[in-house]
Amino acid sequence: MLHPDVRDTMEGIESALSAAKLEAPEPTIVDAEYLRERDLFIIRISDGRRLTIPREDIWAVHKATPDQAADFVIGPHRVDIWWPQVDEGIYLPNTLEGRYGNDAWMDRVHRRTTVAA
Repeated sequence: MLHPDVRDTMEGIESALSAAKLEAPEPTIVDAEYLRERDLFIIRISDGRRLTIPREDIWAVHKATPDQAADFVIGPHRVDIWWPQVDEGIYLPNTLEGRYGNDAWMDRVHRRTTVAA
C-alpha cells in the first residue's frame, strides 16, 4: 500500500500528464528555403503558418552573400535556423514575434520599412 502522500503525488503527476496532452504543441520549423531571386526566406511552421522574411531584415544574415544565406541548417529541435558560414542564427519563438535581431536592430528595420512605405 502506498503512503497517502505518495498517492497524492502520483495522482498529481497523472493529472499533470493528462493536462499536458491537451495543450497544443509548441510550433516548430517544418521546412525553410532561401529564394535567391527575391532575396528572402520562406519558413514553413508546423501550425500551418508560412513566414516570408527578406534577408536584409534578419540581423544574422543581413550582410551575408547569397551563397552564405543559402547555406543554413534547421536545428535538431526544429526551433532555430543556423547559418554556419556567418556563425549566427534565429530562434523561432522570437521570429514568430517579428523579432529578427536585438532591439537596436529591430528599431533600424522598423525605421527603414516606415521610410520605404
